[in-house]
Amino acid sequence: MLQPVRLALVIALLGGTVPRADAAPSRTPRVRPVAVTGSTVDPLPEIRVEAAAPTLLFFPTAIAESTLTVDELPRTVDTAAVPGNGSRIRVLDVGKRSIIVQPVEDLAPGERHELAVLFADGRAPARAAFVLVTDSAEADARIDVARPEPPGGPCPAEVPPPPPRPEDFVLLGYVDEKGVRAGSVRWVEDEG
Repeated sequence: MLQPVRLALVIALLGGTVPRADAAPSRTPRVRPVAVTGSTVDPLPEIRVEAAAPTLLFFPTAIAESTLTVDELPRTVDTAAVPGNGSRIRVLDVGKRSIIVQPVEDLAPGERHELAVLFADGRAPARAAFVLVTDSAEADARIDVARPEPPGGPCPAEVPPPPPRPEDFVLLGYVDEKGVRAGSVRWVEDEG
């Protein structure tokens, strides 16, 4: 009599499994360059962050670490798991040429946080600013910040003269109203 109960239990366990909840979709980590501009007209570049992994921003030159802001509030490295000022963005490390950030939890759709820092050398563009967002498909593991060179290099000390033009030969007297002045050339034998 006990046999059918055991058989029914095995069939129920094997055939009637409860579907488990799907895990959060994994995001594709990306390494990409992002250019900063000094223009206030262009939108800020987006950096895709996630709570599961930190994002490294690597700068081409030194940054002024004390000028780091998140949502226009000054920030330093967070030692607690949750930042004390109510921010949802943790600053894990600030170096001479790098910043590591990670949100406390994934940001809601449409939620955006501005991260900004000044370059130490003061050249244009002097400020690097980004918008931190969460994307369902991708997350930036590393951002190589590109800083464009200012247009045009320094002026040369002396500009070379332009090559002579046809009218210059007239002005120099090589050509007159009769044409090019020419003379006879004496033929010389080489004694060698």
